[in-house]
Amino acid sequence: MSEENPQTGISDRSKRKRKKSFLKNARKYAKKGCYGRGSQLDSDTYNYFVRIMEAYREGFDTDEDKSIFVNNVFEQTVGQEINLCCNQVGCRVVEMLVPFANEAVLERFMQTFGGDLRPLCSDRFASHVLEALVRQAASHSLNSENKDEFKQNCKEFVLKVSRFLLNNLEDYLWDTYGSHVVRTCLESLAQISKENKQKNCAKIEEKVIKVELPEEYLEIIKDCCERIMHWPQFNELCQSEISSGFLQVLLRALRRADKKLLKRLLGKLIETNFAPEGDQDGKNKLSSGFLSTPSVMVLETALEVAKAKSFSQIFLKCFSGNLAKLATTRSTNFTVQKLILNCKEKSEFEMIFEELDNSFGEIIGAGHTGIVWALAQGCKTFTTKQGSFVQNLMKSLDCFDPEERQNDFILCLSKFTTFEKYKMESQENLQKDKLNLHGTLILQLLLEFNKPIKIVNGILNMEQNLLKALFSNTMGSHVVDSFVKSVFVGEKSRERLVRKMKGVYQELASTKYGSRSFEAIWNAANLKNKLSIMEELAYKDAAWSNSEHGKIIAGKINLSLYKRNKEEWKNSGGSVNKAKELFADILK
Repeated sequence: MSEENPQTGISDRSKRKRKKSFLKNARKYAKKGCYGRGSQLDSDTYNYFVRIMEAYREGFDTDEDKSIFVNNVFEQTVGQEINLCCNQVGCRVVEMLVPFANEAVLERFMQTFGGDLRPLCSDRFASHVLEALVRQAASHSLNSENKDEFKQNCKEFVLKVSRFLLNNLEDYLWDTYGSHVVRTCLESLAQISKENKQKNCAKIEEKVIKVELPEEYLEIIKDCCERIMHWPQFNELCQSEISSGFLQVLLRALRRADKKLLKRLLGKLIETNFAPEGDQDGKNKLSSGFLSTPSVMVLETALEVAKAKSFSQIFLKCFSGNLAKLATTRSTNFTVQKLILNCKEKSEFEMIFEELDNSFGEIIGAGHTGIVWALAQGCKTFTTKQGSFVQNLMKSLDCFDPEERQNDFILCLSKFTTFEKYKMESQENLQKDKLNLHGTLILQLLLEFNKPIKIVNGILNMEQNLLKALFSNTMGSHVVDSFVKSVFVGEKSRERLVRKMKGVYQELASTKYGSRSFEAIWNAANLKNKLSIMEELAYKDAAWSNSEHGKIIAGKINLSLYKRNKEEWKNSGGSVNKAKELFADILK
C-alpha cells in the first residue's frame, strides 16, 4: 500500500504514475511533431532522450553498467549543455543523471552554467539542473576523498552561484524558479535537508551532514539574513508562498550558521509578522501569524528552530489564550502540534496542557487527533500530567463512567471513536478494519507512562479473539512491542499476556502482522512459557508453518529441532544455532 506524505498529500504511487504519464505524454507529443517545451530539439535528439528515460527506469544489473550508461549519455551533451537543459525532456534527463556524473562532466557543466547565470537562474527548466549542480558541487567540495583541485573548483562554483543570487536577491527571490535556486544554495551551504521521519505526524526532522563548513559558506548565509532584515518590504516575505519558502530555509540554515543571528531574525518576525504591536487588541483575537498559509508555514519553522527564550516569546505572544480555538481550527491544528512537539520546558508544556485540558472532546470531534498524540508525547517526555491525560481521553471517548466501559477503552482508542459508535460497529472484522494511526500511537505511549495499570489491565481483560485481531492488524501489531518492552509494565503482566494468547499462536504466526506480534511475545517469554507455546505450535503444524510468514517464524523458533529432539531444543534455549545453520549444507 502506498504511503502518503502528510506535508504534500502526494502518495508514492502518485509520484510513480506522474513519471509514467510524463513519458507517455512525451511520446504522444513527439508523434505530433512537438519536441518538448522550452528550447527546440530536433526529433532524433528528443527521441533519444525519451529512450534514455525509459532505459533508466528499467534499472541496471550492476553499478558498472549504470556508470557506463551515464557516461555515454553525457558524451552526447558536449557543446549542447545549455540548449538541452532549457528543454523539458533534456532537463529531466540531465537533472536525473547529474548525481552520478564523473568529475570531468561536472566540471564541464559547472563551467558552462557559470558563464551564463542570469537567464538560467529563472529558466523554468535549466534552473532545475542548476539546483542539481549546486547540490553536487557543495557535497563534493566537502568530501575529503576528492582531489584538492576538484574540491576547489566545486567550492568556487557554489560560491559563484550563491554570491550572484545574493547580489541580485530582489530579482530572484520573488521569481518562481529563481527562488528555488536561492533555497537550494542556502541548503547546500548549510548542508541541510528536510526529512519526514514520522508518517502522518507533525514531526519533521532535519538531516544535517556532520562536516565542518567553510567560513565563506557561513558568511553568505549570514549576509543573506542581514540584507533581508533591512529590506523595507521585510514584512511582506511571510505573505507569499514563494518568499515564505525562502524564509523557512533561511531559518533552518541560520540554526547551523549563526544562532545569535537566528535569534535576531526570530525577534524581527515576532515583532513585524507573528504578533505586531497592537495585534492583541480585543479578547481572543488570533495573531497575524495565523492569517495566511504562507505565514503559518514560517511560524511552524520558527517553532522548530527556536531556542528556549525565542520559543517562549512565540508561545506567549501567538498561542497563549487561544490554544483551544487554534486546536479545533483546520488551518492551524498542525501548528499547535508543532508547538507541543517542540516545547522545551516542562512548565510551558503544563501551561499548554492545562489550556487544552477541557477541549479533548472538541479536538477529537474536529478530527485533529494529531494534537492528542502530541500531548501524549509531551506527557511521556516531561513525565507530567499523565493521569489527567488518561482520564480526559477516557471521558472524551465516553469510556470513563460507568467503570465497566473502561474495558472497551483500548479498542475505542485504537479506532479513535466513542463508546456508542464502537458498539454500533461490527467487532468481528477488527483484523481488517482500518484503525486510527494516532490512536494506536497513543496506545503505545500510554504503555510507557509511569503508571500504565489501567491500560495494561484493559489489554489483559479484552476478549481473546479481539486481542488476536488487534495484534494481527498493521497498526495494532506495534502495541505488543510497547507492552513487552516498557519498563513500567511488570513481569507478571507480560506473563499474563503470554498465557492470554494461548490457543491462537498458530493463527498469529501465520499472518503478516500477527507474526510480528508473535515474535514480540516470544522474545519476552521465559523458557517455561516458550515450551508451552512450542507444544501448541508443534500440533498439526503444517497448517501454519507452510504459510509465507509461518515459515519465517518456524525458522526463528527452530521448530524442526523441537520436533526432532525436545531436550536439545531446550538446551539451546529455543534459538537457532547460527553457525550450525550457516554450515549445514557444507557438513552434509
